[in-house]
Amino acid sequence: MRPKPQPTNTLPPPHEQRYRLVVEKPREVVFQLDTEGRWTYLSPAWTELTGFPVEECLGQRGLDSVHPADHALCHESGRELLARQKDCCKHELRYLTRDGGFRWVEAYLRLLLADDGTCLGTYGTLHDITERRRTTDALARRERYLTAVVEIQQRLLAASASENLFERLVAPLGEASGASRAYIFEAYRSPDGNQLFSERAEWCAPGVRPEIHNPARQGLHLERQMPRLYELLSRGQVLSGRVKDLPPEEQAVLEPQDIRSLLVLPLWVHGTLAGFIGFEHCVEERQWDKAEVDLLWAAAGAIALAMEQQQAERALRERELRFRRIAENASDVLYRYQLAGTRSFAFVSGVVTKHLGFTPEEHYRDPGLWQRLAYPEDRQVLEQLLCDPRQMADAPVVVRFHRRDGHTVWLQHVVTPVLDSTGLCVAVEGIARDITERRQFEEALKLSEASFRILLEGVPEPAAIQRDDHIIYANSALVSALGFERQHEVMGRRLREFLLDEVPPPEGAVPLVVGERRIKRRDGKVLVTEFASLPLLFDGEPAVVSIARDVTEQRQLQSRLSLADRMASMGTLAAGIAHEINNPLAFVISNLGFLLDEMRRMPSLVPGGLVSRPEVDEWRAVLMEAREGAERVRQIVRQLKTFSRPDEERVESVDVHAVLDSAVMLAANEIKHRAKLRREYGPMQHVKGNEGRLCQVFLNLVVNAAQAIPEGTAEKNEIRLVTRAGEPGRVVVEVQDTGAGIPPEVLGRIFDPFFTTKPVGVGTGLGLSICHGIITSLGGDISVESEPGRGTTVRVVLPAAEKGTRVEKPVVAPQVPVTQRGRVLIVDDEPAVGRALRRILREHDVELATSGRQALERLAADTRFHAVLCDVMMPDLGGKDLYEAVQQGGTGLERRFVFVSGGAFTQGARDFLARVPNPTLEKPFDETAVRRVVRELVLNHAAVVGN
Repeated sequence: MRPKPQPTNTLPPPHEQRYRLVVEKPREVVFQLDTEGRWTYLSPAWTELTGFPVEECLGQRGLDSVHPADHALCHESGRELLARQKDCCKHELRYLTRDGGFRWVEAYLRLLLADDGTCLGTYGTLHDITERRRTTDALARRERYLTAVVEIQQRLLAASASENLFERLVAPLGEASGASRAYIFEAYRSPDGNQLFSERAEWCAPGVRPEIHNPARQGLHLERQMPRLYELLSRGQVLSGRVKDLPPEEQAVLEPQDIRSLLVLPLWVHGTLAGFIGFEHCVEERQWDKAEVDLLWAAAGAIALAMEQQQAERALRERELRFRRIAENASDVLYRYQLAGTRSFAFVSGVVTKHLGFTPEEHYRDPGLWQRLAYPEDRQVLEQLLCDPRQMADAPVVVRFHRRDGHTVWLQHVVTPVLDSTGLCVAVEGIARDITERRQFEEALKLSEASFRILLEGVPEPAAIQRDDHIIYANSALVSALGFERQHEVMGRRLREFLLDEVPPPEGAVPLVVGERRIKRRDGKVLVTEFASLPLLFDGEPAVVSIARDVTEQRQLQSRLSLADRMASMGTLAAGIAHEINNPLAFVISNLGFLLDEMRRMPSLVPGGLVSRPEVDEWRAVLMEAREGAERVRQIVRQLKTFSRPDEERVESVDVHAVLDSAVMLAANEIKHRAKLRREYGPMQHVKGNEGRLCQVFLNLVVNAAQAIPEGTAEKNEIRLVTRAGEPGRVVVEVQDTGAGIPPEVLGRIFDPFFTTKPVGVGTGLGLSICHGIITSLGGDISVESEPGRGTTVRVVLPAAEKGTRVEKPVVAPQVPVTQRGRVLIVDDEPAVGRALRRILREHDVELATSGRQALERLAADTRFHAVLCDVMMPDLGGKDLYEAVQQGGTGLERRFVFVSGGAFTQGARDFLARVPNPTLEKPFDETAVRRVVRELVLNHAAVVGN
């Protein structure tokens, strides 16, 4: 290394002073390198550029100051100079700075030659162009993003409902962002109700490993695994940063995937977090600037909007098609007009060809195309729009153009200036929307308000035009919908007077409404409508047109279906409860009966023993009370089974008195604290109907009657159930109460859906409406008579059933003395039920099987059983399957089957029991019936063997 020059106190000669002024004062760095590439001279501007002192760098290799990525370029430049292929080399390089970063410079390099042509080294200048490069890179980056946004818009317009939307969108965004990986996660609900997120689409840069099949990125419980990220996304905020700066629990999830930095933006649909879009860097740590985030926000918004549209399209196909037509015909032109350097179009979306007839390529070749196409009187506005947009930013500006075919096009522009670091406007980004049809329509409206009135009058939906929040026009459909007769009764009023639950807009704001709204008619009835308002020019002045579509019946149907689903669920639950109660109830009642019988026999078995004990009578009383309570439970379970029967469409002969008794038993708790119950049953025929549905009707009527009477007045009030024969072929049932009654103004609406006088949470307003529907569907009629303060009478008229239409399958036979001891096989998956039946049939030889398969093995080995008592519903092999398996054996043993039922049949089991001739015993058992059925089978078998 050469020794550094030592400072002296002598002043340099004048010519050297001038040299230093020329070389050292400018901000460009002047340098010299020897033949080995080491610094021999650096001007003071070097320290300002890199932060390194000149003295520290002299004698060092010049290549060490260059960014490693640019070393190859430096070697190539030196080779060309030494080969005398060029006199001068000019390149843009990155020089390292003292703070660990780098600066972009424009380097000029020449050979330093002696008089004889010998190379002494190189010399040149370094000019700092960092800010210019940053501006250029930012503009290029914004252009990439704009291109990606336009491409996304085009792909969204071209997407079909059957396509994977995410796969079409993630690639343009990933390429534009320069990330290593881009992806989209979608939210969904797991069966246990947790919100999970799974990766649906992914784009990876070359050389980056895909992670879409990584189980860690599927079924992600974001709220538990990364709570901070979930909270940010749920608040509509963005997560951006380096992984090493994130909390440890987030690092534990991201670092195994080689992620160094990331950007995550939420996707919102209908105000709910529906997923998120993310970008990851796996090679370097990089931050995203605000402009990038804003453009990606726009892309995320477009994706979320597309998700929302797809959801709506799947639900309503007709509205989906209409929306697609509107979206396809309302495409906007996106453009970027460059101001820095030569003015030109940097980008124009392809839809410009549709609107102006000129392709994007023609715009790129001709920067003044729009100025020539614009109307002469609009050119000044266009020039200001493109050259000085800051005065018009975010404000719509309309410019008229001549299309290639000579037609006029009205384009509404919204522009945003693009500024560099110094605040200079270097470009204009804008959106141009074709409003030609709207302007033509507005012009037509100015010329003929009457034509517009005729148009609205022909619309079948209610429509109104408002100005200053007052109705200035209403079509006939709106007048009728609001319950008025003449148009002038509506004119001048505020439309929002008729909108329920509508918050008044701020003073001076345009009263725009979009969505579902309730409209209250003049007579108090409420309509549910799909409501939409939009601004327009009416008679040359600003106004608002509002159109409503009545969807009341549709919403009523949806509510009825929802209630029907809940009722079906309640019925299924009731049937399941009845079935589960019947099994233990069967052996409880049987065992209590067995104990009573045994206690009756004890005195004879133990003479002078047990009978002499004073507590025996009390034991008998306790057992009898327990059996009485179990019998009451049995009756309640039977009513539940009737109420929950699934065959709602079966019409047969029904005993109304039995139905009324069932309804009263189920409503006993509502009745006993409010009124006394009186039954006034007259002689009458059975009715034609469905037992379960009639039970639902009369249970509702009895409960309504009870709830019309306040609690605590049971001695002063009563509920009467009256039945009598009506006109020929008709039966009348009345439910009367002494409650508060119904006012006359309400009585006419008592069967309207959603109408109720009960407090919120007590009634839905659908009970009487459903009762009315059930009765009328059965060919009957229901009416209400009431007087305030004197009670209410609900009268139900039903068609009488033809005599003999209901056929009961005989289950029991006349009692015959026991003449033979038989063999009985009991098949039940509840061992306690089997033991209870064995005690009932203790006069026979009884064997037990606790499953269908065990019974099948026993019957295959031994067919000498006189009777087989088989449970219908068993988990492994049910009674139906066991019966059919024995029937295939050809032994005839299936004729000795007696089926035992606890309820909760499947439809297949119900059809099977109706088809086979075998008797059926219901749990809890009637012990006498059980003994008679078995006795008959034993005697019949003995008679067959004897013959």
